[in-house]
Amino acid sequence: MQGKPEEVLELTGAQSGIWSDMTAEPGSPSFNSAEYVELTGDLDVPAFSLALRQVVEEAEALRVEFVETPDGLRQVVRPPASGLLQTVDLRSCADPRREALDRMRDDLGQKVDVVAGPLVGHLLFRLGERNFIWYQRVHTLLVDAFSLSRLTRRTADLYTTLTTGGTDRGPTFPPLAELVASEAEYRRSDRFSADRAFWIEQLAAQPHPVLLSAAPAATASETFLRSSAVLPSSRFGRITRAERDLGTSWPVLVTACTAAYLGAVRGVDEVVLGLFSSGRSGIGAADVPGMISNILPLHLDVRPSWTVGSYVAQVGSAMIRVLGHQRFRQEDMRRHLRATGNSGPLYGPLVNLMPFPREFDFAGARGTARNISTGPIDDLSLAVYEVVHEAREESGEESREATLAVDIDANPEAYAQDEIDGHMDRLTAFLDAFVDAGPSAGLGDVLDVVLDGAAPDAFVPGRGAGT
Repeated sequence: MQGKPEEVLELTGAQSGIWSDMTAEPGSPSFNSAEYVELTGDLDVPAFSLALRQVVEEAEALRVEFVETPDGLRQVVRPPASGLLQTVDLRSCADPRREALDRMRDDLGQKVDVVAGPLVGHLLFRLGERNFIWYQRVHTLLVDAFSLSRLTRRTADLYTTLTTGGTDRGPTFPPLAELVASEAEYRRSDRFSADRAFWIEQLAAQPHPVLLSAAPAATASETFLRSSAVLPSSRFGRITRAERDLGTSWPVLVTACTAAYLGAVRGVDEVVLGLFSSGRSGIGAADVPGMISNILPLHLDVRPSWTVGSYVAQVGSAMIRVLGHQRFRQEDMRRHLRATGNSGPLYGPLVNLMPFPREFDFAGARGTARNISTGPIDDLSLAVYEVVHEAREESGEESREATLAVDIDANPEAYAQDEIDGHMDRLTAFLDAFVDAGPSAGLGDVLDVVLDGAAPDAFVPGRGAGT
């Protein structure tokens, strides 16, 4: 009896865009995304390996092999590879955690052959008797951040079921073909035509995007610089109060602060941020893991004469408006701009708001996810996500409170490390002042307090302040 013929699938729009970007740098490690989960508690390694293998069997995107055809690159779902999880015992190292981080960065920096693979890597580092790190590297052609969070959650749930004898009530992910078909159906729909009309009007009205860098890089780099901060939980409490006072959410507050900071530093009253979106709004195949995320140009007015309340309301409305048309691809927007003679950037700095779960329960073992790389960085990206801040009280007891973590990733061809560290310091200081100001405060007054005399220092001497 012959086996079932393999189904050759087209790429999603996001995959096609990534593949096009890769032609200049085939195999570049910048297209790897990765994160790790720090696990504290007892872990049954064979059960963990079995849970991970079942997740890979369920999620076809993790088993994709890319093939060259006369019609271009296509994808075929293959059976799971053997030896999926590699375990590394680092208990004898002087600093096991540092050793694990170094090995993860080495792995992340390796070139990848998209056709030959492998496009997925899993390492489980044992740091101590009850301390582990689970590292996941996935090529951006396969899955987006939304999918990766779902896959981590599924692994934790399956592991818990296997080790406790419970009943598995979790999802069995639909086939990847459903995700591909949903995109084809969308492009034939009236919704696509309406979204296209919306974005043509938006693009005609938006100004030339400005960047924080005065010397933009020509292409994405294979490496990136990072500045990271975890806000004190007390600061997150003030953000929560500001959410109530302003009738909004922290993603809107962070976006508003980023836009106002960019406008103040660059001396403009209109900015265009790149807003990451899941691309899954209104899609029937939203639960299928895969790569369909999008980046939307978010055109915002930053008027110092406005109050904080009116400014935040404008930002929130603009975000809702563009997210309502999030399935229209940025690649289509770029093609439209080129057809009109505009070869400039589609947007300025990226804002990546990740309200995905970062805490996971592995049958009592606590897992906390940490991002290492989100993919190629053309200029600068600001990623913000919720984490749990841990502290030890004077009594010796540990406390755990929610807060925000911030990562600024920047292209080293356009920024120096001290520049992005300076941007991190000023931006988080502005966020402090912004959430404390109150709805009736003047936006210009808040900016003046934080950025007075600081804007010129945002650039390396000699680079100037051009766009």
